[in-house]
Amino acid sequence: MKNENMSLKILFVLGFPNPFPGAAWTRIGFFATQWSKRGHSIEVLGTFGYKSLGKKGARKIENVNIFNIIPNIGVISPLIFILNILISFLISASFLLVRRPDIIIISVPPGDVGIGAMMGCKLLRAKYMIDYRDEWEEYTISIVNNSRIGKFFSSIIKKLTTTFYSHCKLITTVTPNLKRILMKRGLKNVMLVTNGADINIFKPYDKAAVRSKLGLHTDDFIIVYNGLIGNYYRLDVVVKVLKKLNSNVRNKVKLLIVGEGPDLFKVLNIAKELDLENNIIYLGVKNDKREVAEMLSAADVGIIPYDDNSLWKNTISTKFYEYCACGLPIIAMVYDDSLLGELIKRHEIGVILPPLNEERLVEAIHWSYENKGFREEAGRRARRLIEEKFDREKISGEYLNIIEKLMKR
Repeated sequence: MKNENMSLKILFVLGFPNPFPGAAWTRIGFFATQWSKRGHSIEVLGTFGYKSLGKKGARKIENVNIFNIIPNIGVISPLIFILNILISFLISASFLLVRRPDIIIISVPPGDVGIGAMMGCKLLRAKYMIDYRDEWEEYTISIVNNSRIGKFFSSIIKKLTTTFYSHCKLITTVTPNLKRILMKRGLKNVMLVTNGADINIFKPYDKAAVRSKLGLHTDDFIIVYNGLIGNYYRLDVVVKVLKKLNSNVRNKVKLLIVGEGPDLFKVLNIAKELDLENNIIYLGVKNDKREVAEMLSAADVGIIPYDDNSLWKNTISTKFYEYCACGLPIIAMVYDDSLLGELIKRHEIGVILPPLNEERLVEAIHWSYENKGFREEAGRRARRLIEEKFDREKISGEYLNIIEKLMKR
């Protein structure tokens, strides 16, 4: 049993080259930093690949030790997946022997690194928890559904992970829907720890001042997108829709893009081909959260352009919380019965439309442009929602209290 005043050695396993501008690091990095301020020793075990060799090795950020020492091959293939598991297992087990954390929190996805770490924990009888951020097993199945071998392999992986999850101390997940899905898999010890926003950083800044700083006009209608460019976020659809706007609106609209991803150059090339280069402002990757928050504050509306995979019905994008915290109404391409869609409707904080529906997106942009009063009211409601229910600092404290109580048993 831990002494009341004894600090814990907590290890996060997050299979990315950390830190990086993505939802997973936003969540884990915030928890790590906050808990280190509470007197606990926090470390993060991550990966590196051929595209991220510059992040290989150890570094310290805000008193958190980060070790990107697990080689990872970022290719979707059963054989590569197995190889990544074995590499993760060998390095994770060795790392645990040397560092000897009190508790390990394995955040998934990615699954290959996570499974390897779970194997290491089981071998060494280390206490571990699972932080389950999305239905990564189902997503893997959905993208290999044309391959009988791939689908069979993915189903085996799901059975394996269910076994590992059942042996951990606690499973945390980010939405009520995901909690229900995990419990349907026969898992009992599941607790909701939602995502949110750091309301001290993500807040409305002076719009006119930020626009002036970015070279934007006060009468521009600015749609902002922050995050991964590609995969299940279809920013290419948004760019194509700009061409379909009536000329009066199109001449005022600017799409502000912050982030990176596999479709970045595709999106920029589409803008060039459609003669929309003056409507697109790409600001690159921003790791400074304050800088991101200021850029969001320059906008009139934030956009979330999901693809049509029904798995996203159970998720809430991190960008949603950050847009809302900055007082932005939302345009979301989501299913009507999705968790995000229902949240937006219930609190009247934006407009929803079916994924990939270009005509409805044209209507949503026109309507948002013409209804300034709604935008302002929705923005205030959005900010209030985050302050009351999704303050990440409060969530972080509650999560840490759960872990501290768990370690006293």
